[in-house]
Amino acid sequence: MTVRRGSVVGRPTTGRPVVARAAAVSALAVGAVLVLAGCGTPPWEVAASASASASGAPSASASGAPSRTPSAKPSAVGGDLASGAASRTLQAGDLTVDVRYWSTLPMDEWTPGADKPLSMSVTTRSGGDAEVRLVRAAVAVSYRTGSGADVASDGSPAEQADGQGYAVAAPQSWSGTFVLGAAPAEAARLRAIVTLVFTETTAGSGGATAQQTATDTLSIDLAPAG
Repeated sequence: MTVRRGSVVGRPTTGRPVVARAAAVSALAVGAVLVLAGCGTPPWEVAASASASASGAPSASASGAPSRTPSAKPSAVGGDLASGAASRTLQAGDLTVDVRYWSTLPMDEWTPGADKPLSMSVTTRSGGDAEVRLVRAAVAVSYRTGSGADVASDGSPAEQADGQGYAVAAPQSWSGTFVLGAAPAEAARLRAIVTLVFTETTAGSGGATAQQTATDTLSIDLAPAG
């Protein structure tokens, strides 16, 4: 399959855009594109008619498809995203990681052949005064049939990595969208394994930095095609 690359833009809390170095970006995907945005007003906290992006309007996918607003009604399909969004609280060492998932594509349009945008917003909490930065975010995808049998796929994880990272200690946050490409025609369920890697530098520690990792899994039912 063709490897497609998405644009990467970080936006700190000062509001001044920072374009991540091209050499630091690895948007790997066999059928997946990564679009990043900095912190801002989360899309699930605005009216359904507002744009579904933490920075205002999400970047279009590589195919140029227009952005959509989240579906206002729960869908009959979708699994963990059946209501259109899901919140998770994860642990990464001593960090508490709050993740919000959503999609700008109604879940009844998540068919095997569709490009499926999976967005997430990440922020962290800790018991001390630490600088926390997200240095890597990745989504690996696998598929199963309706009977539960594994479906072979040659997809590679989609990821974004930056050595300097993005500040995510609350109230700061990072938001990104992974556009998951076409699945095998016989796929009935998608399993997305999310990996988030952080660096944590504690004040007064002489610059000592620890690396922490959080993982999560989403199970998403696919809608029948056509």
